[in-house]
Amino acid sequence: MDEAQKGYLDILVIDDDPLVREIISVALRDEGHQVVAVESAEHGLEQLPYYTFEVAFLDHHLPGMEGLVLGEYLRANNPRMQIALVTGAADERLKRLASSKGLIVVEKPFEVEQLLDIVEQYQASVRARSEQAVARAAASYEPAVAEQWQALPSFFDTPHVPQRIEELLARKIRLALDNLRFGTEDPDRDRVAAYAGLLAAQVLGVHLPKQKDGHTLFQHYDALMRELACAPAFPEGPGRE
Repeated sequence: MDEAQKGYLDILVIDDDPLVREIISVALRDEGHQVVAVESAEHGLEQLPYYTFEVAFLDHHLPGMEGLVLGEYLRANNPRMQIALVTGAADERLKRLASSKGLIVVEKPFEVEQLLDIVEQYQASVRARSEQAVARAAASYEPAVAEQWQALPSFFDTPHVPQRIEELLARKIRLALDNLRFGTEDPDRDRVAAYAGLLAAQVLGVHLPKQKDGHTLFQHYDALMRELACAPAFPEGPGRE
């Protein structure tokens, strides 16, 4: 389950100073996150089978293993984890090494807001990835029908469609639209059937007669979609007549 679904982050805090652990833990828990706080790298590694941590705050001078080394290990196993080194001795070399490994350096003494900013940065990155995924999915699954609408009949070039096929298409499209308008046991089927029929008519170059109110079946479909709070599917213009 990702952060967007569960509504909080799993955060690992490792520092051998109990006061620092408490300050960081309380600040993060107050924001609604789940915090696992331990005093050593060894105890931190023991938590990995049980949690998928999204953010980690690591003391750099840990007993047994430097925070930089631990951070590199954690990043290798979870490339999207946001990792911050919390240290009172952040020289330029450490900052360069941390930056090269994608780690953030937080110098002691720190302000709680610095930690919360790091968490917010992670959450912002999650939102951005989610929006990009939605955009990619939309681009992948929603063909630009309107842009290619006029070219469809000439591309398929199917002249002399039998009249019975034209009549069948028009009848089935009207039936699906009526089902949607007056209620149906399977609205998804009827919506897809109406859309497929209208698209087939354009592909085949079939002239669909206007309805008694003077509107085309394309216009009826789009009007129903608007009533259902869905986007209209077909372009305006001569190709719909």
